[in-house]
Parts: sequence; C-alpha cells; structure tokens
Amino acid sequence: MEITKSIFREYDIRGIYPNEINEKVINKIAKSIAIKCNEQKVEEICIGRDGRISGPILLDSMSKSLSDYGINVINLGLVTTPLLYFAAKKNHFKSGVMITGSHNPKDYNGIKLVINDKPVSGEEIYNLINEKADFKSAGEISYKDIREEYINEVKKNISLIFDKRIKVVLDSGNGAAGCIAPKLFKDLGCDVIELYSDVDGNFPNHHPDPGKEKNLKDLIDAVIKNDADIGLAFDGDGDRVGVVTDEGEIVYPDRVLIMLCEEILAIKKGSVIFDVKCSNILPMQIKKMGGEPIISPTGHFHIKNGIKKHNPLLAGEMSGHIFFNDKWYGFDDGHYSGARIVEMISKSNESISSLNKKLPQSYSTPELNISVSDENKFEIIEKFSSECSLKGEKITIDGLRINFTNGWGLIRASNTTPNLVLRFEGDSQKDLDIIKRNFLDELSRICPNIDINLE
Repeated sequence: MEITKSIFREYDIRGIYPNEINEKVINKIAKSIAIKCNEQKVEEICIGRDGRISGPILLDSMSKSLSDYGINVINLGLVTTPLLYFAAKKNHFKSGVMITGSHNPKDYNGIKLVINDKPVSGEEIYNLINEKADFKSAGEISYKDIREEYINEVKKNISLIFDKRIKVVLDSGNGAAGCIAPKLFKDLGCDVIELYSDVDGNFPNHHPDPGKEKNLKDLIDAVIKNDADIGLAFDGDGDRVGVVTDEGEIVYPDRVLIMLCEEILAIKKGSVIFDVKCSNILPMQIKKMGGEPIISPTGHFHIKNGIKKHNPLLAGEMSGHIFFNDKWYGFDDGHYSGARIVEMISKSNESISSLNKKLPQSYSTPELNISVSDENKFEIIEKFSSECSLKGEKITIDGLRINFTNGWGLIRASNTTPNLVLRFEGDSQKDLDIIKRNFLDELSRICPNIDINLE
C-alpha cells in the first residue's frame, strides 16, 4: 500500500482521513512505533484520542496493531493531549501515542508521539516503515480513566486565594478539552461559565484554534456579558490556550509568557525558552528579571528537545503552547496553563487587564498566514532567505527572522498546514506598517507567483 510521505512531518504525523491516514496506514505506523519501543526497551505504551470523528476507529486500530506487535497498551479513550502526556509521565515506560488532528480542519487526523520521555518526529517513524523486525507474542490491552488522577494532582499544585472567587469563561470549541477543563476549574473553586464543552468532531460553533482571533469572538462576548474575570479558549486537543481579559481584550501568548515570567523568576532564577514568533519585549523582560532568554524554532518537538537540553523554568510559543517546568512536568498543557494564569490573577489581587496594561507597549500583528502548498512551502522560504535584500540581524533557525533597529519581521513555513507564517512588530504603529510592507514587497519581488492574501 502506498503511503503519503508528506503526512510524516517534523513535529508529528498529520493527514486527511481516510485518503492519507486510515486503518492500514495506522497499522504500518504502529509497526514503526513498536520497532522504536523495542530499541528503547519500552514494553508498554499509553494511547488516547481527541474528539475527531475518525478518532474512535483509528484509536481502535492503533490499540490492536500495537498489541499485535507485542506492546502492552493502556487505552485512555477520549482525552486531551496533556492528559495523554500526563499518563505517559506517570507510567514506568514514559511513552504515549495521541491520535489527534490538533487544530487542522475536521477531516484531518494524526499522531503525536513520545517514547521513553522523548518526543519522536514523524520523519523518524517514516524511516522505520520498511524496516524488518521480529516481534514477541501479542501484548495485553487494558483501559484506564486518567482524569481524576490528573485533577487531583493539579489541585495539589495550584492554590487560589478566595477573597473573591474567580469567574472563568471556558471555550472548549467542541474539542477534547470539554472532557476535562470544566470539571478541573470547578474543582479548583472557580465559578465556571461553559462554552461548547460538548465534544463534537464537526466543530459546529467555530474551529478550535485560539490562535485565530475570529475563533475568540464568542468567548469575548461571553466574558463581557457575564462580567467574568478571564476567558480561556482551548484548541482541539487541549495543549494550547488563548486568553481574553476581563475587558474583552485578547492577550497574545508572548505577553502571557511575560506575566508568568514575572511570577516565576521572582521565586527562582533560570532560563526561559520561546519561539521565533515571539515579541522582542519577551527576551528584554526575561533579562530584566534576571533570567536567561533562549530562542527556539517553532514547534512542540523543538521546544521539548530544548527543555531536555536547557532545563528551563518555563517555555512557550506564540501559538499558545506553554510548558511549565518549575513545578510541573515540562509538557505543553492548555488547561494546566489556564489554571496557572488564574492562580496568578488570584495571588496578584489585580485583574488580568491591569496586569496586561502594565507590560511595555508593543505594536505587533497576530500570526498571519499565506496559503501555499505543502510541496513548495519550504522551497519558497529557502528562496526568500537567500535572496532577501532587507538589512538587519538575520536569524535563520526557523525560516527568516530579521531584527531591525525599530522592530522585526518573520517568515517561515508552517510544519502542520500548507501555509507560510508571518509576524511583524515595530516600536510604533508607523514602524510596524513599514516593516510589514517591506517584507511583503520583498516576497512579491522574489516570489511573484504567490497570491499574498494574508489570513
């Protein structure tokens, strides 16, 4: 059977069901995972799925295939990716497979994978597809509900001050977070208003991607209507969080990271990892607070490898992945991140809008996308990087980021969608407009066939 190589990506595996990823493909992937497990002397693995319609059949296929290849399977059923990571951390073999399409369109599905406490890329799995191997007798399949254990541990980790109960609006976007986030925040003692907690892989209300401002409209309206203290939105598999203030303003994740750094670095000094899409204000503030800023390529795979290497207190991405490594497990966890943000508000005795206004002013765009194809996106970035005539400090660890004296611009290829990703920041609105225009003019000059329609 022909396998589409492009579904095996730098971070993980993602493809359209059933044309690119289906039960037969899952069986071949399971064989590669079993080979990898045997190399690492991993005998047991936790598996789970998000709320996508194809999830149950792919989870069942993965479970049966892994056990056929001699691996013991703990089937967690419907979970968020953080719940899967948590279960893997708690297991002796520290390994897990998550069936998830993350924030891709509803007809996608895929796999995020950790073996022996290390992330495994889609490319690594692809390279094992045609390997020959001998497998021992079939493994056993057991079933477990991890949610209560997770909630109890978060409750021990988080302490809220209840002079005033925090009113939280949660938007799960009909994604997997609906199976855990509402109960978690209620058990923490918050007053919870729920939006779209019913898990529905058709995503009937809006797409579960808090990185897109249009998907936060209902959350903003609900925060204002209910006079809530904060609004939190989660992506389809619950490993990212979006934040809306009590005044209905969106707080970009890099600004959320600054707030969290102020709290964490006040207790203990250490490093903080952030991706190339984050504001220049973030490393400036980290240094100001006595921390060490470390820039990273975008993607949970790169961030997790950076965490292994540098052991930072905190890491995060502009997309909303936040990795707490101070008193948590160092994996990206949207609902735990939301709980830490609520704890920060509770302890500061200030509103999230007040904390946001205290931060240095920045003039920046959200993450912008230009549609291209999966086949040519990396070629475009390579061509742009080699031919770009804009002057400034050039960072090429992930696409091309150019730091100017008055701001910066970034263009990179998305590893999860057929898009170019851009972001711009200036010291003033005028600087921002100029930097953005110069970048797009250069893109038009170097790649005149691209339809520059920013989304």
